[in-house]
Amino acid sequence: MLRIVSAAALSGAFALNSLAHAACPLPADPKAIPAAIDAAITGPADKDRTCMKALFIPEAHLFAVTLGADGTPGYTAMTVDDWIAHVKARGHSQVEEKQLKFHIEHYGNIVHLWSTYAVSSDGKQLARGINSIQAIKEAGGWRVLGIMWQAESPAAPLPKEYAP
Repeated sequence: MLRIVSAAALSGAFALNSLAHAACPLPADPKAIPAAIDAAITGPADKDRTCMKALFIPEAHLFAVTLGADGTPGYTAMTVDDWIAHVKARGHSQVEEKQLKFHIEHYGNIVHLWSTYAVSSDGKQLARGINSIQAIKEAGGWRVLGIMWQAESPAAPLPKEYAP
């Protein structure tokens, strides 16, 4: 009996994963990854994040790199679910992310994107900075392995070549 229940649970999980990919197509071209990330992030803070989860591999992590007031570097590591919970706490506020400028390095089935981003909430810019995005090609398209970002600050202004 346990085997039947386990098999049913597994087939249900695979069906849900297939539905998520069908409803949320993965980027076919690496140049479409920034737009896919922006679409997954932009909208009400408490929106359904099924497409974001489909875009990222299950083991993906997000890293917010920080610079303390005393200049000490630090970071916060999050899973995709941690990030979703953090953003969802903002309620119905509108969140918008835009990749303003990006550069792609591509070899075989791996890509690295270096992008300048801006994030706003309810029309007010919260931050802009640099994203480092790693992605891998799978049978259905490109999926994100992880994102590391650092917001611009007086101590770390955007270099001219990355300014939009």
